Amino acid sequence: MTESNYDLVIDGVGVNFSGFQAVSNFSMVVKQGEMRVLLGANGAGKTTLMDMICGKTESTEGRIFIGDTEITNKPPHTIARMGVGRKFQIPSVFKKLTVRQNLSVAAMKNTSVFANLGSLKRCIHLDKLEETLELINLTRRADELAGNLSHGETQWLELGLLVILNPKIILLDEPTAGMTADETLKTSRIVNDLKGRHTIVAVEHDMAFVREIADKITVMHQGKFLAEGRIGDIEKSQAVKDAYLGSGGIA
Repeated sequence: MTESNYDLVIDGVGVNFSGFQAVSNFSMVVKQGEMRVLLGANGAGKTTLMDMICGKTESTEGRIFIGDTEITNKPPHTIARMGVGRKFQIPSVFKKLTVRQNLSVAAMKNTSVFANLGSLKRCIHLDKLEETLELINLTRRADELAGNLSHGETQWLELGLLVILNPKIILLDEPTAGMTADETLKTSRIVNDLKGRHTIVAVEHDMAFVREIADKITVMHQGKFLAEGRIGDIEKSQAVKDAYLGSGGIA
């Protein structure tokens, strides 16, 4: 089923929690460099699916691939080393370190102590650090303690902690939750800048934000695949209208 131009292949996955089928026979393929958004009401199975991709939750059926390599039910640290990074809704940063120090610590994660002693490696890290600061809109706050950042800025910093590791696939859990309108707009610019460099899958409810970033949308309903396409296709989908019209769950 896998093809070389696909970064993420989900083949009929499902999970049963003591008789409750949270996700059932769900399939999705995401191309290299694509920005895919998962939509659905609360309880549709979106976060559970993300948990299965990153290894936090074991599936009870189906398979998951990164490219041609199966990662089904592998430990989270193994999946992370294979190039999957996840940003959760609640950010986790070192509040007593500066923004720059946070990124420096993250940049060292994938290299050995001895490798980091070399001046060439330090130069590479410095270049990547400055590039990441600019990307996440925090160059002017680089020497501020992370604990002094606004909610939106803290979210950007955590995204930067992922980006500096250069993961193949980035999973985003409601990246604009709690943000102001201005912060949401800036976040859409950051995500759009990441397109093509990384394959991104995001769970999001803010439809204005979705319109700005999504290449393609996949809709889940009661743990199952419901519809897929561009924003215009989803808005016209009778299946989506039947499932969500008037529920307030998707729009």
